[in-house]
Amino acid sequence: MRIAITATGADLEANVDPRFGRCPYFLFVETDDLSFEATENPNLTLGGGAGIQSAQLMAAKGVKHVLTGNCGPNAYQTLAAAGIAVVVGCGGTVADVVEQFKAGQLNATAEPSVAGKFGLGGASGAPQEMSMPPQQPPVAGPQMGMGGGGQGMGRGRGGGRGMGQGRGGGRGMGQGRGMGMGVGLAQGSIPTPQPPAQNLTRDEELAMLKQQTEAMNQQMQQTYERIRQLEQEGKTRTMVAKVDAEKCTGCGICVDICPVEAISLENGMAVVDERTCTACGLCVNECPNEAISMG
Repeated sequence: MRIAITATGADLEANVDPRFGRCPYFLFVETDDLSFEATENPNLTLGGGAGIQSAQLMAAKGVKHVLTGNCGPNAYQTLAAAGIAVVVGCGGTVADVVEQFKAGQLNATAEPSVAGKFGLGGASGAPQEMSMPPQQPPVAGPQMGMGGGGQGMGRGRGGGRGMGQGRGGGRGMGQGRGMGMGVGLAQGSIPTPQPPAQNLTRDEELAMLKQQTEAMNQQMQQTYERIRQLEQEGKTRTMVAKVDAEKCTGCGICVDICPVEAISLENGMAVVDERTCTACGLCVNECPNEAISMG
């Protein structure tokens, strides 16, 4: 398995750098034989977007896990979209951290560990307080959550308005005042394609874009399925049992069979309480006079 570790130097004895997007080096390590490739971080001096660019480099290099000290929201979102797990809180030498990972002592994080622009404060800076939208209860499949209130991270450069409240942060459609980590489409949302990282070959960029597209297609399919389920539930809820007064003989079979006691007899005829009826259809099947239907 190929993993990446943020490092202060170009060998396994270098210390882990706590900044993901602005570390001096990335060490790409094969866990099977500990062979590695050291790459200087081409995004170290960028004024903005270093985390996103570095995350795209991870995807292009075929990384499965990133081991670092901290990871901000924009980089975390991009890594997650590419199917790359993030392990934060790592310290010591790269060699030690690799052994801890192989021994199963390190676990992936479920959310960013610091706010945006953390790396600009330097390696010794303390993590900033994060202002993240509250997590919503899960629904079937990955959800398309509407963002909550509060300020987003970073400075917006994209166009369009978000589908939530507050202001988003970041780039493109996802993080200007649009669909992003501030409050457009919140956690579980479809990732916005990012601009290509620097120094990528044509094949590396193509592989990265294919990974992003596949992730978006999967989430779109699951979103469409959830929409279909919700629409179907809405149709079911609007249906109730209807009694044909001309056919009803007041036999009372439907009253006895109804599991929620939504049917009663009034003046010798079955009457349905539409607020209680669940449209289960038992009364339709049991009525000997075919006097009940769903509508």
